[in-house]
Amino acid sequence: IIPMYNVENCIATCVQSVIKQSYTNFELLLIDDGCIDKTCDICREFIENDKRIYLIRKQNGGVSSARNNGIDASTGDYICFIDGDDYVANDYVEYMLSIALKYNAEFVIAPQVMGTFNERQEKSYSELIITPEEALEKLLCYRIREGCYSKLFSRDFLGDDLRFSNELVMGEGFTFNSIAIQKAEKIAIGTKKIYYYRRDNTTSATSKFNKEKFENGLYALEVIRNNIIYKTPKVMKAWEYAFWRTNTDVYDAIVLAKAEKDCRDLYNKCKHVTKTRGLVALTVPIKFQDKIRAMVMMIYSKAIPMAMYIRRRAYHIDRGG
Repeated sequence: IIPMYNVENCIATCVQSVIKQSYTNFELLLIDDGCIDKTCDICREFIENDKRIYLIRKQNGGVSSARNNGIDASTGDYICFIDGDDYVANDYVEYMLSIALKYNAEFVIAPQVMGTFNERQEKSYSELIITPEEALEKLLCYRIREGCYSKLFSRDFLGDDLRFSNELVMGEGFTFNSIAIQKAEKIAIGTKKIYYYRRDNTTSATSKFNKEKFENGLYALEVIRNNIIYKTPKVMKAWEYAFWRTNTDVYDAIVLAKAEKDCRDLYNKCKHVTKTRGLVALTVPIKFQDKIRAMVMMIYSKAIPMAMYIRRRAYHIDRGG
């Protein structure tokens, strides 16, 4: 399922990566969420040459409703998602499906992805089964990507009720994954990188600063907390880290967009959380560099967004405001 909204510059690469899949018995559902550019025109060329591709058109309602439309229209036994501005490895489907069948898992996760700043593949791969509590802790500690991409779900597992929240425009994947993890009986992880996450799309929801969207992303953390079933000390501490980390992400976005004056209240709130609650990073199982990041931001909060700005300039990425 690929939700699409004005991704004319990226969608051809995305669709081509699906067409080239080593596993060929699939349907590709392109969900037009009210595109007003040439996205659908580009997709029609693929549809004419490949009977596995379907275009579903709807009024603009956001990425959650687009993905939900795709789930409802799907006829396959398993579902995976791709964002229209990303692309995938040739074995994206085959790799996750093989793990699902091998372990009879209803939820498969490939935690790490390749991206603009890191195109290196893992030197070796592993597979493991983890409990819902372990998976939720990893998700909240950002050891599992918060988005719904690079994951595979059994269609029976999703059923008629496990869907994306239409009230969330940011953090919808994070929330969906947290709920799905807790409903799953068997979760499998494969460490091979099979998804390419683009950071150079300036029309992406996370590329430009939109106060209402980022406030909605912070609200998503409250939704996640309210839906936690496994209220163990590890999970709740991990949620505290996710809350801190999300606030720092919003803070970084404000600084990079030079929107401090325009979003003074949100800026001050996120800055306060960034500087006062970072010690939680020392108590959760995250990478050492993420612990250092937290300590640096507590001391000098603008250090990380400054480093991000320098890196983006080095990679010729203009994020805009």
